[in-house]
Amino acid sequence: MVKHNIRIFAFAIIGLAFFVYAIIFLITQNLDSIDFHKALTHISTTISINIILWMIFIFWAWKWKVFYPWLVQTPDLSGKWKGKIKSNFDKGNSKPISTEIDIKQDFFNIIVKIKTDESSSHSISSSFNIDKDRGYQQLFYSYLNTPKAGIRDRSAIHYGSVLLNFDGYKVSKMSGEYWTSRETTGEIELKRKKDK
Repeated sequence: MVKHNIRIFAFAIIGLAFFVYAIIFLITQNLDSIDFHKALTHISTTISINIILWMIFIFWAWKWKVFYPWLVQTPDLSGKWKGKIKSNFDKGNSKPISTEIDIKQDFFNIIVKIKTDESSSHSISSSFNIDKDRGYQQLFYSYLNTPKAGIRDRSAIHYGSVLLNFDGYKVSKMSGEYWTSRETTGEIELKRKKDK
């Protein structure tokens, strides 16, 4: 659960609306003889501009560091990640599995896709657990894993959950553990892939 400061969001929304309205008013009005009818029509224009600005914020601008942490509590985890999965499958005798993870994120949603040599999985639900007072910064998600058809005799389609820990705003590595409906568990170590 992320503790968003609703009061700050309310002030940001209302403050932006007044700021946009004031700019439109000053640009279009002759201050010596104010046209009140025109001033009323500026309200719909202000609403339209604010909707566009907030859509830009929700899909892109929330990632800007200037909004963290006073407005945005969650870091940008979107991008490509690579790492290792160590499972207790086969009594812990299995070798660590190399994995690649693709994370897509906007202000409200985060989608995680994992690919290994033997299977792929995608998140079904996900949420952040961020409580800086207690020192928690975690991503938790549930997923469906689909192994390749040729290995399903030893690795069935299954559900699982993952808890990943990270630190700060500019996250370059995460680690955690997972549990599956096959009653297996394991550890995950991830590093963000550098852009080429």
